[in-house]
Amino acid sequence: MIRYIKLFEDFDSMANKFINESLFEDDQTIISPDYYLDDFYGMDGMDYYNEEEAKQKIQKVIDYVLSIQYPIKVYRGINTINPSENYAGGSWSTDIRVAEGFGDKIFVGMIHNKDVIDIEQTIRTRVMNPYEYEIYVPKFEDVEVIKTYNK
Repeated sequence: MIRYIKLFEDFDSMANKFINESLFEDDQTIISPDYYLDDFYGMDGMDYYNEEEAKQKIQKVIDYVLSIQYPIKVYRGINTINPSENYAGGSWSTDIRVAEGFGDKIFVGMIHNKDVIDIEQTIRTRVMNPYEYEIYVPKFEDVEVIKTYNK
């Protein structure tokens, strides 16, 4: 019996080490400016930045996203007059004017910790659309809605 327990402990230890190392490698990939270069150059008007300048701009986005202080207030605007998509979750902005530009119904919410945001998608959308100040939260219910209003 002791031998089986030891075997299980060894297996459990190896599995946890593998999972942690794999997650760490993924985390390192998504916080590398190289990972987002195609997204950056996919935007109109970014061709005039050389690769080093592009990486510097991307690194500023990464640094910002990784240093967000929680809780953070966010806004989400949806178009109820001419709805064109499912608004179950996703894009929130730290700028109320952006949310109001997206729709007539505005949600004001609080994100209490980084565990609910998709870091990779947040970085990607901020690289591609820097003036939308987006925070990407896959599940709408992970944002505490503190107010809703129509403009």
